Order: sequence, then C-alpha cells, then structure tokens
Amino acid sequence: MKKIAFIISLLLVSHGSLAADEKDITADNVVDQCLDKYYEFSSECLEDLNDQTEAELKKAYETKLKSLERVDYTKWWMGDEDRKKRMMEAFRKSQRDWLTYRDSYCEVATIGEQETHFIGAAWTGCTINMNKRRIKEIQLTVVETTR
Repeated sequence: MKKIAFIISLLLVSHGSLAADEKDITADNVVDQCLDKYYEFSSECLEDLNDQTEAELKKAYETKLKSLERVDYTKWWMGDEDRKKRMMEAFRKSQRDWLTYRDSYCEVATIGEQETHFIGAAWTGCTINMNKRRIKEIQLTVVETTR
C-alpha cells in the first residue's frame, strides 16, 4: 500500500513539473526584455542573446565531451577501447543530429511569425528554450558505472 501511495505521489509531482514547463516554446523572458527595451531595433540584442545561448550549449557539450574522454572504460563490463570510441562518436553524432533537429523544430514553431517583425524574437526564444533543454540532457549523460 505504501508503494502505491509513493508511486502515485511521484507521478503527481512529475506531472506537475511537466505542466509548469508547458508554454510556447518561442516565449522567453530575456527575449521579451529585448523587445520591451529596443522594440523594432532589437536585432542586435537578440543576436547577443542567441550568441550567449549558443556559447552556453557549446560549453556544456565540450565539458561533457572532455568528461567522456576521461572515462575509464576498464571499469565497464567487458569494456574496451573500441567501445569507448563508439561511445564518443555516438555522443558527437547525437549533438550534430540534435542541432539539425532543433533548427527544424524551431522552423516549425516559428512558422506563424515568418515574414513578420517578430521572427527574430520567436526564433531566438525557441533556440534559447531548446538549448536549455539540451543542456539538461547533456548534464544527465552519465556513463560511469554506478551499480
């Protein structure tokens, strides 16, 4: 009975956190601040925000890549150098594929703003939000044996 109550409470908490994250993927507070401050002349501010979020994503990726390079594959069950090389290439490929996915996804998410003054803000908001999610995914990547 305690297990069932625990599982139900866990599901409610996880559902609540998902609902809290639900919003328009193109919406972002710092983008809104750029628009409020510069309105039609916000392209430089938006470009700075885009550069910042790209730098944060790149840093998270490179930090994790260095961490993966230091992994001691001999601690894996029947681990060998080839397996580590495959892991490294899979991680690199996943990032390349994710960047392609992000750009395609943001193209769909911003279709209503295309050909308008708001495309830059919508695209930047989408990129910022997608990059935040990817950074979390990268940080959750753990290949050391813990069990």
